[in-house]
Amino acid sequence: MIIDNNPDMRWQDQDYGFSLLELMVSLTVMLIIAGASLSALSYSQKLFSSQQSQADMHAGLRGTFELMTQEIGQAGGLNFTPQTLGAAVTGGASGQTVTLSSTANIFIGEQLTIDTGSAQEIVAVTAIPSSYQVTGIFKQSHINGVPVVVRGVFPQGVLSTSTATSLKLFGDINADSSLAYVQYDCNTAAGTLTRSITTLAPGVTTRNTSQTLLTNLIANPGGTPCFQYGTAVAVTVGATTYTFIPSVALSLTVQTAKRDQQTGAFVTMTKSFSNLSSRNILAGLTLAQASPPITNRLQATPPGLPLGP
Repeated sequence: MIIDNNPDMRWQDQDYGFSLLELMVSLTVMLIIAGASLSALSYSQKLFSSQQSQADMHAGLRGTFELMTQEIGQAGGLNFTPQTLGAAVTGGASGQTVTLSSTANIFIGEQLTIDTGSAQEIVAVTAIPSSYQVTGIFKQSHINGVPVVVRGVFPQGVLSTSTATSLKLFGDINADSSLAYVQYDCNTAAGTLTRSITTLAPGVTTRNTSQTLLTNLIANPGGTPCFQYGTAVAVTVGATTYTFIPSVALSLTVQTAKRDQQTGAFVTMTKSFSNLSSRNILAGLTLAQASPPITNRLQATPPGLPLGP
C-alpha cells in the first residue's frame, strides 16, 4: 500500500473558480435576460400610456355628451313656482299693473294663468315695471290671494338660430324652476368646445362667460358638422308662427396632444349621437298641430334670445 503524502500533488487537479469563458457566457445570458425584461417593461409602459390617453379621451367625450344630452332633453321645459295675486283686480279692457311675490322667470309675452274655476283666465304679460310687478289686461275680476301659475312649454326651446358650430337652447334646463339660456360653441380651428349658461331675468341681455369643456377637438371625418338638426317644422297658430326643431345630432372628434408611443401617430376618437329630442318641444308640436290648436300652452320665446357675448 502506497500513501502519497505530497500535498502539492493532492490538489493538483482541483479548480479554484470560474474560467473566463464561463464568466463571459454567464454575463451574456444575464444581459439577454435583462434586455428582454427592459423591453417588456418599456412595452408595458407604452401600452399603459396609450390606454390611459384613450381612456382620458373617452371620459372627456362621455362627460360632455352626457351633459349635452341632458340639456337638450330639458330644452323648452317650463316649471314655474306658483305665486299669488297681491291685491284684488277689477276686470277691464285696459292694462293693469298687479303685484306678485317675484317676477323672476317672468318675461314680456308670457301667458299667466290667473285664478281657478269659472274666474280663471289667461293673461299675457305686456310689461314688467319692477321686480315684483307685472302689467297685463285682466278681463275678469279676481280677489286678493288667488293663485298665479304658468303652464305649457316653449316650442322653440332649441332656437332656430342654432348653426353647425353653435347650439343654442333654453328652458328649465336644470329642472330647478328657473329659466336658463345655454350655448355650445364648437371651434375646431382653436380645438375647443365651450359652453355658457345664463339665468334669464328682466334686464339680462348678455350671456355669461363660456367655460371650456374640450381642448383637443379636431374636425370630424368627412367634414361632418358638430351639430346637425332635424327638419324644422313651422306651424302658424293665429298670428304666431312657431318653428320647431324636433331633433339634434351631435358629432365630436378629439385627438391626443402627443403621438402614441407605440404607433408614433396621434390617436383620434369620434363619438356621435343622432335623433336627440326634447320631450317638451315634441309636446309643443303636438299642441300646435291639434285640432283646434291648444294655444294657451304654447309660451312665446323670451325677448332678446339668443343672448349676445
